[in-house]
Amino acid sequence: MIYSSSSVLKSCGIKVYYSILILFIVVLFSSFLFLNPNKIYGDDQKAFYNDKIDISAESAVILNYDTGDILWEKNSSSPMYPASTTKILSSIIAIENINDFDQVVEILKNASGRNHSAFRFRTGDRISLMDLCKASLICSHNNATIALAEYVSGSVEDFVELMNKKAEEIGAENSFFKNTNGLDDEFPDHRSTAIDMAIIASYCMENEIFKEIVNTREDTILKNDQEIEITNTNNLLDYDFIKGVKTGYTNNAGYCIVLYSEKNDLRLITVILNSISLKERDKDALKLLNWTYGNLKYVKIIDSHQAAATTTIKDKAELNLDLYPESDYVELININDDQIEIKQNSYSDINLPVEKEDILGTIDIFINGQKIKELNMISRESVEDAYVYQQLSSDRELRMRFIIVIILVFYFLAIVFIIIRNLFIKKMI
Repeated sequence: MIYSSSSVLKSCGIKVYYSILILFIVVLFSSFLFLNPNKIYGDDQKAFYNDKIDISAESAVILNYDTGDILWEKNSSSPMYPASTTKILSSIIAIENINDFDQVVEILKNASGRNHSAFRFRTGDRISLMDLCKASLICSHNNATIALAEYVSGSVEDFVELMNKKAEEIGAENSFFKNTNGLDDEFPDHRSTAIDMAIIASYCMENEIFKEIVNTREDTILKNDQEIEITNTNNLLDYDFIKGVKTGYTNNAGYCIVLYSEKNDLRLITVILNSISLKERDKDALKLLNWTYGNLKYVKIIDSHQAAATTTIKDKAELNLDLYPESDYVELININDDQIEIKQNSYSDINLPVEKEDILGTIDIFINGQKIKELNMISRESVEDAYVYQQLSSDRELRMRFIIVIILVFYFLAIVFIIIRNLFIKKMI
């Protein structure tokens, strides 16, 4: 085929046009990304439940502490200012790098001053490492975290590197910490997310020293051998099922709180970021906790001690054999809403002999139409021969009948004896 020069030029012109158009779109999109470095493209992580819960906070999440499952969330992957909840991470880094908590250290110049905290540090003040941890986590002392950072790493900058490394290591991958205490006026890039803070808090609560400190309502620390009474900024510790973790506030961050709670065998990490007031923050947190503990319960869906199905085996003679789940199955469900369905599937080609613990079928468990678990069904006994099995079953049944008859006869004779005795007594009178 022969092409004219004009058609070739026209074809080339069209290709050049589309190439320029594609290049323009790529450049425009790249510029958009560059101008929005904190934006996360993609949906928030999927929560198990999407019930409408009206809270004032801009971002929140409820995490199952034991499984890591997100039970409920609101903008949980959005970058937020974490304020003093930052001290959760800085404190655990310090705790993991301290060998002697009774060691007394001197406050250096960089950690001196009040810095929006409850009491002032002066250069040369002497305080134990344990009391610095308590000051950081209980009364949220900003300079206590600086003193801890300088003890552990020699500088705040090196310590912050440890913080970011730890965050990434434990799965808090959308956080970027710039300091030890969460003050953000001079650190606009100091960001985290609700789900990241929940992940960090879950990790920290595995440490017994950390766990004890954040569950302390009031304590006394020593600075220069003088007692200082400190009170936890977390008022919700007054509820006995709430056992930590940390509050936070800055103008940029709003009112924040991270909570650990235990109730009805369900352990939770709850995070509230950027609530509009202290009152609304606590109200938001309690609303989420009340919804969770009021609706979600651990339920034993499958009991391995109860027969799940009976299968018929035809081999010389027909016999019925009970099949049992190989294990219990417990699941966290919404007791007011979730629909549970159980399907038993016995194998059709079962032949004798059957050994104890042989797998003879399966159980499928569905919640709200979605299959969430499959268990094996097993025999709890060995069966060598159908005739023998049936004879044994018949013998057991006959023995049971005989025992029942004996018991009935005994009670009948006892009643007759009592009646005759009473009549005899009346006749004597």
